[in-house]
Amino acid sequence: MTDVTVADLETVPLFRGLPGDELARLAEPATRRRLADGEVLFEQGQPARNLYVVVSGSVLLRTGETLTSVIVDNLGPGDLVGWSAMRENAMTLSTGIAAGPAEVVAIPVEPIIELVTSGSAGSRTLFQRIVGLAAGHLDAAWGQLLQVGREGPITGG
Repeated sequence: MTDVTVADLETVPLFRGLPGDELARLAEPATRRRLADGEVLFEQGQPARNLYVVVSGSVLLRTGETLTSVIVDNLGPGDLVGWSAMRENAMTLSTGIAAGPAEVVAIPVEPIIELVTSGSAGSRTLFQRIVGLAAGHLDAAWGQLLQVGREGPITGG
């Protein structure tokens, strides 16, 4: 595994433009992980502790029972998953599986929460971006609910 750098995090829109010292606090505990095709990144119903950034390849999100699970999203480079790990007593809502070789950066959410609540220079911006991320997912789910006659799995939330 290679180290995650401030420069790596600067490429992620959620963190872009935050002060370097604050990015360093997030990069230090972060890890880079390479996944083989079909390898599980996280499993539905398990404790959620990380935000993941897809660096390369594709990660499928599946939800439901083992025999009746449904693909709810297909994440590619630059996509984030796991932001809901920032909620209290967070459990994963889906299972993440590599679709072909993939690479992700795993960032523990505790340092993100500490940064958001620190009152530092970037904390307000990061808080607003996280709320914007959640609102975007809710908006996507709402849009799917309003597609009368085109029902299917809700993938936006």
